[in-house]
Amino acid sequence: MTNQVNLNGVLISADDFLVKDQTIPSNDSADGNGGSFDLGNTQNSLEVVAEVGSVDLAITDEKIFSIKLFDSADNSSFEELATVYSLTAAGGNGAIVAGTELGKLLVPPDARRYVKAVLTTNNADTGKVNVFLAYIPR
Repeated sequence: MTNQVNLNGVLISADDFLVKDQTIPSNDSADGNGGSFDLGNTQNSLEVVAEVGSVDLAITDEKIFSIKLFDSADNSSFEELATVYSLTAAGGNGAIVAGTELGKLLVPPDARRYVKAVLTTNNADTGKVNVFLAYIPR
């Protein structure tokens, strides 16, 4: 994948995936398979976007799935910064088709230099997700 601009005018780079088509963890937490990202001085022009990957999500009713953003000053000791997406499934709303946007979060201006995504479930649910950084044109 090369850099691309979608119809909303958001620039997405191939190297800016915090999570790339990663299977959600089974009753556990997992760091995103894209590792951490060095924000440099771009906090006010980046948005974290989460979407369902190539496999539909199937979250069981009364169970929780979340995507959180963690930050670090030294790229080794991370702390929770913000929630990108959280769902407590009910009434079948945990069945979400591939390609569906789950949520967006403007990177907070007080974020420390490095960020990573963490996926968490409290059940043996299935599906894949993407989490990437989108550059907001100014």
